[in-house]
Amino acid sequence: MMEDAMSRSRLAMLLLLALVLALPDAPAAQTKDDTVVYAFQSDVDSWDPPNSVLREAIILGYQVFDHLAVRDLKTGRVGPNLATSWRALDETTWEVKLRKGVRFHDGYPFTAAAVKATFDRVLDPKNKLTARGNHAKIKSVEIVDDSTVRFKTDGPYPLFVERLTAQVMQSDKVIKEKGHQWMQENPIGTGPYKLVRWNRKQEHLLVRNDDYWGAKPAFKYVRVRIIPETATQIAELISGGVDVIKAVPPDQMDVIDKSGQARTSTSPILRTAMLQLDQAARSGPNPFTDRRVRQAANMAVDMDAIIKYVLNGLGDRVATGVNPMAFGFDPSLKPYKPDLAAAKKLLAAAGYPNGFEVRFRTGLAIVEPGVQQTNDAIVADLAKAGIVAKQNLMGDVGPYVAQVKEGKAGPMFNWSWGYYSVFDADAILYDVFKCGESYSYYCNKELDDLIQAGRSTLDPKKRTEIYVKAQRLLFDDAAYIYKWGLRGVWGISNRVEYAAPRDEIDRMFIVTPRRK
Repeated sequence: MMEDAMSRSRLAMLLLLALVLALPDAPAAQTKDDTVVYAFQSDVDSWDPPNSVLREAIILGYQVFDHLAVRDLKTGRVGPNLATSWRALDETTWEVKLRKGVRFHDGYPFTAAAVKATFDRVLDPKNKLTARGNHAKIKSVEIVDDSTVRFKTDGPYPLFVERLTAQVMQSDKVIKEKGHQWMQENPIGTGPYKLVRWNRKQEHLLVRNDDYWGAKPAFKYVRVRIIPETATQIAELISGGVDVIKAVPPDQMDVIDKSGQARTSTSPILRTAMLQLDQAARSGPNPFTDRRVRQAANMAVDMDAIIKYVLNGLGDRVATGVNPMAFGFDPSLKPYKPDLAAAKKLLAAAGYPNGFEVRFRTGLAIVEPGVQQTNDAIVADLAKAGIVAKQNLMGDVGPYVAQVKEGKAGPMFNWSWGYYSVFDADAILYDVFKCGESYSYYCNKELDDLIQAGRSTLDPKKRTEIYVKAQRLLFDDAAYIYKWGLRGVWGISNRVEYAAPRDEIDRMFIVTPRRK
């Protein structure tokens, strides 16, 4: 299995080198001194960040919108942004002071009315916005004056400040006068860049907001190109057509680092990879509703070998879906060990002595480097136990995510979760493991009670104890096939300064020309 994966990697590298040599020089417009060029593998489904789960939408949102609070990439601490300060008045009331003198791109002032309108829109269940689950503990937002708001929460809310980093501020005027449909294609924020044009599935062009209240970006323009093929992205990076790419496959790092034109940058990131199993039977009856089958699947796969030989060590093994970088992670809980004999015994006890065949929905290379190679290795290991997984590839991320959300992706599918860049166990447990949530294919009332307790307790020690119990439950019940916490790999042109962000949010406004 490993030898095959390595052979494919060598072949891919040779093909890539041939492609680079065949490329013409990049057009001057792509390498102008005032433009930084960034690449996506897939386009966004919307320019309205609260209405999308795509990482690309979160990244674009950061360029054009602002948040009340932001994370310092060096320290990891959350600090002020559009909010200048916050304090808890009591266990269920937070008062937030807002930055004065800030205006949206259309000149309209940012005030407390924008904060209230933004959260009212997200919290209204009729709008069915993806971000609603992030802020479900907020009951209401009250305007005190133009620069002060008060949030009322449903009981104590320990994640309040963390969640302020995960919600863009949108204009109350736009929400009222333009409405939901208009907002899908017309972002009006207060951020460092403004949208000039969006050519779907081709590119986004942004221009610097010269009236921005904060530090001005070094580059006047950001061009975001949609380049579906990883090999083409790498070739464009080396030839000068692109400055920053992400999700570089580990076996292609040498190609970039030895090119003399670009380099790689790596970092552990807040994203956990897994194979979701349809325990809740959202896609209909299937073998994974039986815990013994789920346990067997976890025991059948040698994840440590895949991390070592396929990912070149760029992954951190996990025992559940909780990432090592998240608050509440339990380092004492050890992952499943490969045990083929035990896996076969469990399958036989569950009524599958000869194994079974199952559809394996695959895709999402845009956020998980080397996903096809790791999928092949996992499929090979599962087959040894008698689980014949037939890969069914969906290359377009939009339809893929839609199928997951609609409950049609089972019985087994590729998935990873970036926590909305909120460094807390709740940010994956609620969305991906709680009964009835759009991206959950697991249902267990005992876990739901723990999730609710964890997001309703202010004491960090008690919260940690709750999450330790939750992780033990998820391990024992083998909710999904647990893989690893990702280490992100970025490719960066030698003409710019930039480094891999641990929150997986690329900020083109901090990219600067590289000193010669």
